[in-house]
Amino acid sequence: DEEDTLTTAIEDLSSLILYDNCNNNSNTIDIPLFQEQMEDPLNGRISKCQNTYFMDGGVRFISLPTLGNSNTKVTSPISRLFEEWLANKLYSHPNDTQLPILEDNIELLVEDILNKFKSRVRTLKGLSNILIKIRTGHVYTYHQLEDGQPLITEDMEDFFQQFPLFVEIIMYVLPTQRLHYHHHIEQENIQLLLVFENSTLNPGNPYTIMESI
Repeated sequence: DEEDTLTTAIEDLSSLILYDNCNNNSNTIDIPLFQEQMEDPLNGRISKCQNTYFMDGGVRFISLPTLGNSNTKVTSPISRLFEEWLANKLYSHPNDTQLPILEDNIELLVEDILNKFKSRVRTLKGLSNILIKIRTGHVYTYHQLEDGQPLITEDMEDFFQQFPLFVEIIMYVLPTQRLHYHHHIEQENIQLLLVFENSTLNPGNPYTIMESI
């Protein structure tokens, strides 16, 4: 009815105003504010998904999705792209004496991930803003879930002897703004913020880069 339509329109406008700064050039965006807005648990338009990949230090890895992910349909293109990047990275790693990802240069890793998303930006159609937080390290540095049961338990000791390394990815995604009558707000680019932390090389001080793709 008219009252529901008006309420929805107000919510759409509020969301648009909240993220209006994100439609500008990435050089002018307040990155801490962008990250804070994307992590806002009260914004129902933002979908969150978390996956953890455990690696053996060679080419094998196993993905363990986290319970409680919201709207994985929206985040699934990002998950697929990252998993594709991860597989290629492990299979093509040239140095047998250096652990892949964990001992690689952080800036080069982030640039490589960013280029992966740039090359497949069409698969991200319908998305407006993306925050990707990546954390990697040895299993003993893996933290327990803040909003659920610990993922690592004592009965998984044998598993972690085989797969002692991890890469955790948390995705926050804001779809393109929709208005009534199926009209869209014109937005050519996607604002992508990448936050990368290596629990050995830069613990607590993640490397951050933001680009408009």
